[in-house]
Parts: sequence; structure tokens; C-alpha cells
Amino acid sequence: MSQGRKETGALDHRGSALSHYGVMIVSRIAMPGGFLAAALILPLYMFDRPLRIRARGPGPDAWPTVFLNAIAAIALFWIIAEIWALYAAHKRKKPAPVATKTEVYSYPKAAAAIALLLAFGWLLPNVGFPIAALLFIFSWCFLGGIRNPVALICVSVIGMITLLWVFMGLALMPLSRGAGIFDDFTVWFLRLVRIY
Repeated sequence: MSQGRKETGALDHRGSALSHYGVMIVSRIAMPGGFLAAALILPLYMFDRPLRIRARGPGPDAWPTVFLNAIAAIALFWIIAEIWALYAAHKRKKPAPVATKTEVYSYPKAAAAIALLLAFGWLLPNVGFPIAALLFIFSWCFLGGIRNPVALICVSVIGMITLLWVFMGLALMPLSRGAGIFDDFTVWFLRLVRIY
């Protein structure tokens, strides 16, 4: 009789452990799974008809497709990494490390981030996209804790040029060039990076 109780207890324990791991897997892959599903489903609803008329370059449907494909690939790698981490933790059979220090939500940083977005919206028509994007990326990285000046400058310049090529070079979007001397500077810079 006691043997039957032990076997029943062992089966119950094994079943609860499996359900626990199932819940953990589902909870950890829910977000990347959602991103993956959205990246695969959204292209079906982006355009009513295929865009074939293009002056030069891939056209306006290129950059959303590239971004969604990148999101899908990253989400897939994220799912694989989460499953692998759970498998490795199960193999080690060690308890998860207890977090000793938790980050506190910073309201001043959140307010500064909102102010940065508003400043970017105000600067864009006045100084043009290249300067506004450069200042925005620089300030955002600084707000995020990057203090190395070489890293700040490199990330800002490379990020701004990448955004210029994605939006103006590939998608052919007419972003603001600014007013006055900023317009002249933007045209010069776009020629420098071979967009014009």
C-alpha cells in the first residue's frame, strides 16, 4: 500500500515539475513568439497591392520588409536562446540566482526621454534630419549611460547615416532638410554620403 502511495506521489511530483517547466517555457517565449508572429503576419496587411512603380532604389515597401524580416530572425534566435537557457538550467539542476539588487524606475530619465522626443520633433523641420537625428542619438546614448566620447560620436554618426540610407536612400522618403543654411548643409551631406 505504501509502495503504491510512493509511486503515486512520484508521478504527481513529476507531473507538477513538467507542468512547471511548461509554464516557464511558455512565459519565457511568449514575447519573442508574439514578435515572430507579428513580423510574419503584418506583411500581409501592409499594402493593398504590390508596389511596382519605382524611380530608383528598392522603393517604399523595402524598408518595412527588411525591418520585419530582421525582427522575425531576432525573435527566432531569442526563442532558441530562451529554450536553450531553460534546458541548460535543468541539466545543471542549480537554483536560479536570487537577484540581490533591482533597478528602480527612474522618472527623471523617463521625463528626459520624452523631452528628447519632443525636441527631436521641434528640431526636425528647423535643422533637418541629419543634425536632428545626430543630436537625438547622441543625447539618447548619453542618457542611457554611455560616457565614452569616442563611442558616443561613433554610434551617433553611424546611426544617423544608417537612418539616412534606410529612409532617404532606400525608402525614398522626403525627410526634412531644414531651413536656410541647414538646408544647404543637408544637401551637401546627402551628396557626401552618396544619397543624392
